[in-house]
Amino acid sequence: MAEEFDLEVEPVGAGAVFGAGIGQARDYATALVLDSDMLGLLGPREMPRLWTRHILNSAVVAELLESGELVADVGSGAGLPGIPMAIARPDVHFTLIEPMERRSGWLQEQVETLGLS
Repeated sequence: MAEEFDLEVEPVGAGAVFGAGIGQARDYATALVLDSDMLGLLGPREMPRLWTRHILNSAVVAELLESGELVADVGSGAGLPGIPMAIARPDVHFTLIEPMERRSGWLQEQVETLGLS
């Protein structure tokens, strides 16, 4: 049985960070909430700070990158920081590297569902 937890509301500034990708960021947040417990992606204690600690903190680092750069997210796990960075910066090339099969399968599913390349 899944644990009950408080989910952080999307911060007002999220739209400014993700721009046109805010819908993708919301879909990713939803997937993390739905799948984290079953796949061991994030613990329930992380849900009250999902946006501020994980999704936005990952995305804001992407502004330091140059267009066309190649970036590897080694040990990607739940796709942090790679997926939020890829949503925020579609002009940068990200590769997610995750050795656990169940997580790498979930990551591939998220990349396809979110329309990331």
